[in-house]
Amino acid sequence: MLKKIFFTLLVSTSVFAAHQVGVNVNDREVGGEIRLDMGRMGNAMNNAYIGARFLNGDNNNSKTIVDPDPLVEVSFMVMRPVQGVQGLKLGLGIKGEYTEIDGERYAAIPLGIEAELRLPINTPFPFYLNGAFYYAPSVLSFKEGDGYMETRIGLDVEPIENARFGVGYRIIDTDLKTRDVTYNDAWYFGMRLDF
Repeated sequence: MLKKIFFTLLVSTSVFAAHQVGVNVNDREVGGEIRLDMGRMGNAMNNAYIGARFLNGDNNNSKTIVDPDPLVEVSFMVMRPVQGVQGLKLGLGIKGEYTEIDGERYAAIPLGIEAELRLPINTPFPFYLNGAFYYAPSVLSFKEGDGYMETRIGLDVEPIENARFGVGYRIIDTDLKTRDVTYNDAWYFGMRLDF
C-alpha cells in the first residue's frame, strides 16, 4: 500500500510540475507530502499551493489509540516573503483531514499559519528553521471529531540546491467527541525536493 502511494506521488510530480515533494520517517512511521505550485500550472495565482499528505500513525507514537488508521490530508496555502525581514516567508492555509480512530470516523477542516526562516549564518550551505500551527475547533470538526490541533517545528539544511534534509518534531491532536486523542507525538527525519 505505501509503495503504491509513494509511486503515485512520484508520477504526479512529473505530470503536474510539482513544486515540492517530501518524505519523513522515524523508526515506526512514514509520511509523504506533495505541494503543487499553482503558478506553474498555468494559473495566475502566484505563491499559492495545493497539496496532499499521508501519515501512517503508529500506536507507539499515539496516545489513547489502539490501532490508528493513516491520516490523509488535502490542503491549500498562500505563502509569500515578508517585506523588510530577510529570508522570512509566512503562509496562511486551510486543510481537510480524515482518518479513522479505533473504528470511529474523524474529519476536520483546520486553519493555520506556516513560517520559514533562512537563518542568517555564514555557512557553506543554507539552514532553514520552519514551523506550522493548525487548529480546528469543534465547529470545524465532523463525523466523530471534536477538534484538531497540529504543531510542527523543524530545522533543514540544503547541501544541494533544491534538495533539503532535516529533523523535526510534530504533535497532532485529533480529539473525538468521546475523548481527547493525540494521534501523533514524534520526532522525525525528512527529505524534501523542490522542482
